[in-house]
Amino acid sequence: MPIRQHRPDTEAFVEEFLAQTVPSAIPNDRFINWDGLNESIEMYSEQIAAIVELEDVEKEAFVGGVADALMAADDTREWIDFYFELVGERGNKYSSLEGVWKFYPIQRAIDKGDREQARELAEVLHEVGLQHIVDQGNVRDHYRGMLVGMESHARKNRQGTCFETQVEQRVADVTDLLTDHGYSVEYEDEYTTEYNDDSGQAKTVDFAIFHDGELAVAVEANCYKVQGSKPSEIRRSYNHVAQRMRDDNVIFVWITDGQGWGSMENVLRESYNDITDIYNLNQADAHLTDDILNAIETEN
Repeated sequence: MPIRQHRPDTEAFVEEFLAQTVPSAIPNDRFINWDGLNESIEMYSEQIAAIVELEDVEKEAFVGGVADALMAADDTREWIDFYFELVGERGNKYSSLEGVWKFYPIQRAIDKGDREQARELAEVLHEVGLQHIVDQGNVRDHYRGMLVGMESHARKNRQGTCFETQVEQRVADVTDLLTDHGYSVEYEDEYTTEYNDDSGQAKTVDFAIFHDGELAVAVEANCYKVQGSKPSEIRRSYNHVAQRMRDDNVIFVWITDGQGWGSMENVLRESYNDITDIYNLNQADAHLTDDILNAIETEN
């Protein structure tokens, strides 16, 4: 059975949920990962110092200098990654109208002494515009700017990490309160539990609360800053998980938030109708602790 004590009808729940959503899980001071960014700059300090020496040289000297650096590198891939990050490219390969350059086989060839391969890659980097960047001066500042620009991709992962941090604070508060009420409880993150049936299947949940050493509450956490198909897929998956968890006498809770829900009202309705124990952060603050406490007290 669902644990929600505050259980409005579906339309009232949707209205309440959307009125209380947080737009994003990323706080202002984590919008850019400055610590990680500065660590990346320092990691490439040798590469930066080397390429600065090629400022304002002729093309042949530039291409030869880059090829020489690749041939002399202790970690060839690290140098390749740096060069391409300077021109705003990350990944395992570079592709263009002219062809595809896969970094792993290129690295292996250079490590075996293939200077022609090193020179070919240096030619590609020159054509892409690496020498132009170097000749503009202050490669370090340019690289810092490239990393800031690449943060938009990093924030996609950071959204989930920051939201899980917010949810973990709520889970910790619940366990603290239950402990204060004399219950033997603790929680773990990334906990895997097998279903109590013959399927042999298991489920890893973001957080698990244990009561007297037994799994009592499973919590999943997701934040959606933009709309998409994934929440609908997650809803169907979590509905299935919630039913199987309840068959095992485990409470399943979905804490989710984000401005993306504003354009996914139908999915939110279906989620509430199917799962019921769904909360955004503000609803979790208002109701989750009392709901779980009531559920455990009723069990006892």
